[in-house]
Parts: sequence; C-alpha cells; structure tokens
Amino acid sequence: MDNGALLLSIACIVGFVGDFFLQILCNFTSFDYGLRGYFQEHGKAESLFVAGGMMTIFYVIYLFSGLPLKWQYIAVYGVLLDIIFRVFRVFPSLDGYYAALTPFWTCLWEAVSMLIPLVIYSFFIKGK
Repeated sequence: MDNGALLLSIACIVGFVGDFFLQILCNFTSFDYGLRGYFQEHGKAESLFVAGGMMTIFYVIYLFSGLPLKWQYIAVYGVLLDIIFRVFRVFPSLDGYYAALTPFWTCLWEAVSMLIPLVIYSFFIKGK
C-alpha cells in the first residue's frame, strides 16, 4: 500500500471509530453537545459511514492541494473546514452541535479530529 492510500485508510477508520465512540458517549452518558439529534436523524450505521467518508474526502482534498503533510497545515485546514460547515450549514442536522458549542470549541475539535489520522500515519511511517 502506498503512503497516500495508507493515510486515506487511516482517515476513514478514524472517522468511523470516532463516530462510534461519540455514539456510545451520547447513548450511555449525559454527554450531548447537540449530537443526539444528529445521531437520531441519521441513524447509528449511516452516521458511522458519513463520518468515515467525510474524513476520507477531507484528506483527499488536502492531498490534492499539494500542501505539505505538517500538523500546522492540517490544523488550520480543520479550522477552515469547521468554519465552512458552520457558516454554510453543510449539515443542517449539526445545528444543535453548533448551537451548543462556541466557534472556538468546534474549530478546536475539528482541528484535533483532523490531526489524529496524521499522528497515526506518522507513527506507522516512522516505524518503517
């Protein structure tokens, strides 16, 4: 598997697994932050695949941009994605999430979620 395919695979798995853990938190704890409505609207299985697919698409777009794979660039990219999603309501079902958290927090969490695949990828590449 080449490095690009490895990174895209990791991004997909991270999106899928991250969504799974958010569902567990929303269903079995008081954790909500506006996500319960999202999960109810999209269903458990659909939201898993949406998250995995979106993380993959985000990384495909990033890789095609030609920007270097550096954490600073990925973090800024995550922030820009969050701003676009908030302003243009790309997913109206996330309105509860954007209402529950300030722009600072949603941008922070988007940057963190975009960095996780890069951190895992870097670990595998450096391990070779």
